[in-house]
Amino acid sequence: MNNFLDKKITARILSVLLATMLWLYVITEQNPVVYKDISLPVKLMNIESLAANNITIIENNGYKVSLKLKGNKNTLDRISNSTISASADLRDQKVKGEFQIPIQISGVPAGVDITSMSAVSIRVKLDNVIAVTMPVEIKVTGNPLQGMAAMTPVVSPSEVTIKGAESLVNLVKTALVDIDISSSSAEIKKNIAVKILDADGKAVEDVEVNPRSVDIDIPIEYTKIVLLDPDIAVKPAPGYIVTGISISPKEIHIAGKKELLDSLESVKTQRIDLTDVKAFIDKEVSLVLPPGVELANRSEVVRLNVNIEKIVETPIEVNNIAVRNLPDDLAAEFPETSIQAFVRGPESIVNAWDVNNAFYIDVSGLGEGTHEMHVFYDKPAELEMMGLNPSVISVTLKKRE
Repeated sequence: MNNFLDKKITARILSVLLATMLWLYVITEQNPVVYKDISLPVKLMNIESLAANNITIIENNGYKVSLKLKGNKNTLDRISNSTISASADLRDQKVKGEFQIPIQISGVPAGVDITSMSAVSIRVKLDNVIAVTMPVEIKVTGNPLQGMAAMTPVVSPSEVTIKGAESLVNLVKTALVDIDISSSSAEIKKNIAVKILDADGKAVEDVEVNPRSVDIDIPIEYTKIVLLDPDIAVKPAPGYIVTGISISPKEIHIAGKKELLDSLESVKTQRIDLTDVKAFIDKEVSLVLPPGVELANRSEVVRLNVNIEKIVETPIEVNNIAVRNLPDDLAAEFPETSIQAFVRGPESIVNAWDVNNAFYIDVSGLGEGTHEMHVFYDKPAELEMMGLNPSVISVTLKKRE
């Protein structure tokens, strides 16, 4: 009886073992243990806490992590980016700098193991947030119709606020709007996006601009050429003299409404008073333009030149005296003599005076004989003759042989 019971129990145990082995075989063949590679984006958690501490992430091009999973095929087949996730928590980040933030993996089913990860943390770079206000510059290209000119553009608002990471905001050099006015004949009004540029003219990305666009108003008016009238008073230093005042250009293009331009023939410079001047003056000057009138070319520069020279008093030796109005049948003779001329005037004019062709006597109406003749001269108006020695010379007129 006992042997029969032992055999029955043994048979049952063997049946269970065989069933278990069969189950394991079926499971292994139909739902084997396999591996799966998956790439997940790393979601940044509590990023809003950075703003509360006035910091922000820079160089954020998105973070990813690759996982190798191990588990039964049926389970792994159900795993995707929507069932498991990767995240990194920024809650504790309060200052600028570079930090390694641990990656947390969520949603991995029971029975699935993570055998490897491409990274266990991400490197984030944090920077202080700053804001600056910058004037809006306008780059105007093209030209209006012939005979017209663009007046000074009006920008509204004239400034924008640039906000972002300190390292990026510090790169910003210009807030610029571009506008083309080619062939325009009437006022231009546009709303244009503001470009944020660095020192090389390249766009600075990842900064906030407020407002993003501005209103541009450019009146297009008529032009006219008028003379320039220098308004200047020059008082040279003692012993010096003004020898010339000139302005360049002598005429200039102005722009404005036609009725304003019709009343203008010239434009004065701003008043310039120069005292105790001893040397050449080259000075940029501003113009006095009526309200509503502008330079057609706002970059044009007007320059005033004042020539100042030292006054000299010097003796000049004259070795040649011409005879004027001498009858054809007479010859003039006078002893060799030199005349000392004492002159006063600007140094350059004194030095340039051709004295040997400037002095003469006039014998018109005289006949044969010896005559006492006054010496005359032609001189530049800027020179003053202080004296001649001698001022009278003897001349003998004789019949020609």
